[in-house]
Amino acid sequence: MPRLLTILLLAAGFGLSGCVLSLRKFNTPSQANLRIQSSAATDYVVRIVGADKTMTFVPDSNGCANLDIPRLPRGCDLHLFGLIKIRDGGPENVAAIHLLRNDQVVRKMSLRKLRKLPVDTDGYFVLVLP
Repeated sequence: MPRLLTILLLAAGFGLSGCVLSLRKFNTPSQANLRIQSSAATDYVVRIVGADKTMTFVPDSNGCANLDIPRLPRGCDLHLFGLIKIRDGGPENVAAIHLLRNDQVVRKMSLRKLRKLPVDTDGYFVLVLP
């Protein structure tokens, strides 16, 4: 009888809890160096859409830009039964870095994708574009 009661209480607990959303913390502002490798690297502009401000960076003649990463919008994590993480809503996963050419967005990246780019000998993340 006690086992049956325990099983019923656990089943009721799981059945009533369902999915839970938890709000993430903001990221810490940081800096990153980006090099755009393209035949027309100076035609591109990097725009970072932050939580409270939008910042625009114009690459130099070599396609290099020193980015100041502001506080990014934060999302929510989704947990099943409050235990199993289904979705990561951290600010590192928000596609807040926009690469524009002629005022048209040609690529969106998250901070996590930016940090996965190859790094050259000068410490710049290298983004190769046509």
